[in-house]
Amino acid sequence: MHTSTSARTVAMVLIAVLCGTVLALADRGPAAAAAARHCTGIESDSSVTAEKVIEVKQRSTITADIYLCSKSDGRYVRDQGPYRARLGYNGTTADKREGDGKTPKGVFWMREGFGTSSDPGLQKSWTKVTRDHVWVDGDATRAEGYNTMQLKSEGYTGESLYQPKPYKYAQVIGYNEARTPGKGSAIFLHANTESVKTAGCVSMYESSLVKTMEWEGATKTQIAIH
Repeated sequence: MHTSTSARTVAMVLIAVLCGTVLALADRGPAAAAAARHCTGIESDSSVTAEKVIEVKQRSTITADIYLCSKSDGRYVRDQGPYRARLGYNGTTADKREGDGKTPKGVFWMREGFGTSSDPGLQKSWTKVTRDHVWVDGDATRAEGYNTMQLKSEGYTGESLYQPKPYKYAQVIGYNEARTPGKGSAIFLHANTESVKTAGCVSMYESSLVKTMEWEGATKTQIAIH
């Protein structure tokens, strides 16, 4: 009789523990799922204000995950991602300098698009570039054009934008829009190159880049690199 009672007691304790564990997991599950649906890495940043935000979440020195986030009921919800991305070959920095090989950290507006092909669905200002188009960088011969797209035929020098691999489709990241000399130029969102390296841009697989541009559409969008 004593043995039977003890066995029943042990069984009841085990059942109670198991029930408690199940309930705890059930309670934690939705919360974890909700956290996974939100871009929590950008919500505390007061400079993030756009209806759509491209979150670039650094994973290693030169790699990142990209999430496409839309504002809904005061939260940023993950619409798409993660998409694998590459950063500058020397990592990231909050103090970008010309030629340092680093991607600038911070929150910036996404600007016009350009490429050797037509707009794939960005629905913002788009320039189909030719061999005449350059982005005026640190080696500029006409400093007034620094960090802008210009034409060689008008006397400007800089990085050629006629590069069908990385710049078939590309979008300007609005970094150093004051065009301060030495603070860095030509920061774009573009397709991966064969070397899978950038000199300070953010690059993605071309298919992911097109999905990102289509998702942006005509909506004003920010990019948060952190």
